[in-house]
Amino acid sequence: MPSFNFKPQFCAAIRSGQKRQTIRTRGKRPAPKPGQIAYLFTGLRTTSVCRLGEHPITSVTPISIGSANRTVSIAGEHSWQQLDASELEQLARADGFNSAADFFAFFNDEFGPTFSGYLIKW
Repeated sequence: MPSFNFKPQFCAAIRSGQKRQTIRTRGKRPAPKPGQIAYLFTGLRTTSVCRLGEHPITSVTPISIGSANRTVSIAGEHSWQQLDASELEQLARADGFNSAADFFAFFNDEFGPTFSGYLIKW
């Protein structure tokens, strides 16, 4: 039963269905699995907690983000594939950002120049 907490800036996109994915760092817990229900919140562990929805997870894919050199690689079936400029823009917009530039700025501010984790879709 994976639960995900979102910053307020993403709430409207999640509620509208525009944002149907999240990118999360590898943690101590195992990665979620397709078929599990993702419980989406904002304000977890506060008095202003709000449930944004619950959706079955459709895919979990390893992802690597290089904010400094503006690259994203996603694990394919047999190898890693680097996204081109149009795919970067598509990923950024699907993740709730206005542009790839905003996407990279966010990940650089939150995680530094490199990030490794999972692209989780519902």
